[in-house]
Amino acid sequence: MNQPDITKNSRRKVELGQKGEKIAADFLEEKGFQIIKQNYMIGHSDIDILAKNNEFLVFVEVRTKSGQESGMPEDTLTNKKLRRMQNTAELYIAFNHYEGIARLDAVCIILDGSDKVRHLEHYEGVG
Repeated sequence: MNQPDITKNSRRKVELGQKGEKIAADFLEEKGFQIIKQNYMIGHSDIDILAKNNEFLVFVEVRTKSGQESGMPEDTLTNKKLRRMQNTAELYIAFNHYEGIARLDAVCIILDGSDKVRHLEHYEGVG
């Protein structure tokens, strides 16, 4: 009986994530980042945003919450998530023979009920 609710909630979560990634990409571009790829799959993991910032190749994790959800998006950046980000970045670097410097960033966003940005924080060098 709960199947439609689960599907509806999953769809909302995906849509929320997509909105957050678009907001984060626009924000990073305004800060001078060059967006290389978005939603890049590698193995069983993905890179939300891959960007270039000065001499850095930047792997960006976007965490988005809506006003209805409790807690801050920053709270979801657990040690396990940071390790997975690091592993995914290392795979990308190895597969693409990248020899420059890289870092992991996070963009954390809270949207209100009308999808307006209530909170946006960019964290450089999270992992």
